[in-house]
Amino acid sequence: MGIIPDIDRMDMHSDKPPGKQLPNSALMIRNLAIELLVYGILVTIYTLFVLRWLAEPLLVLFHNNLTVYGILGLVLIIVQAVILERLTSFLLTKLGLQLFE
Repeated sequence: MGIIPDIDRMDMHSDKPPGKQLPNSALMIRNLAIELLVYGILVTIYTLFVLRWLAEPLLVLFHNNLTVYGILGLVLIIVQAVILERLTSFLLTKLGLQLFE
């Protein structure tokens, strides 16, 4: 036994769980491309929905009560983000793609 401890016996701390391997780069790029495509489709549908049904009421609210308009805008952004994330995760799970968290 020398002064330097044996590397094989050292307790190495890591953020990843034991036995878990890093994902393949090609798999990550493929999943990213599919996720971006799904996000693009969902954002387009959401934008068309907002322009069709919410544009006029939001414009009236903007002119009548700017504070409520600002709060409602923030609520819409948060709700849209939560729904988009859950829907995308659901679709990727149904497609059998690996999710990287």
